[in-house]
Amino acid sequence: MKAFYPQSQSMRLAKRLRLCLKTGEERILALKGRGNIREGWRVLLEGVETPEAARQLTGARVWVAREEMGELAPGEYFLEDWVGLEARLETGEVLGHVSTLLYAGPVPNLVIHDGGGGEWMVPWTDEYVPTLNMEEGYVVVRPLSMDEGHV
Repeated sequence: MKAFYPQSQSMRLAKRLRLCLKTGEERILALKGRGNIREGWRVLLEGVETPEAARQLTGARVWVAREEMGELAPGEYFLEDWVGLEARLETGEVLGHVSTLLYAGPVPNLVIHDGGGGEWMVPWTDEYVPTLNMEEGYVVVRPLSMDEGHV
């Protein structure tokens, strides 16, 4: 399996995976084994005993259920919890809202929609995302510049 965010520890904790096949069928399968491979994971799934059965899963989207992840330490959040947060500049001006996270390159990027059809991508690092206030529902971002960060 190729991981969208290779640094994620979710596969180490999971006991089951939810798969959405290209046909639209959803299946929950128990993990019998796992191991790291370049940019992803090699997994053994209960009930998938033959190469033919494995090929039927090719292209499936795979999720680890939140309840499989265990308790987070104080101040830790799942990346998906960032979706919907208001994105503000350091001046307090509202840039937009986090619409998704893009897992490309060495760190995830926050994708921010500005409400007027514009979209921003901001690397999720302390340099570009200095403040997270989950309780009040906002994140402070430092885009590279208005010209460079706008898609």
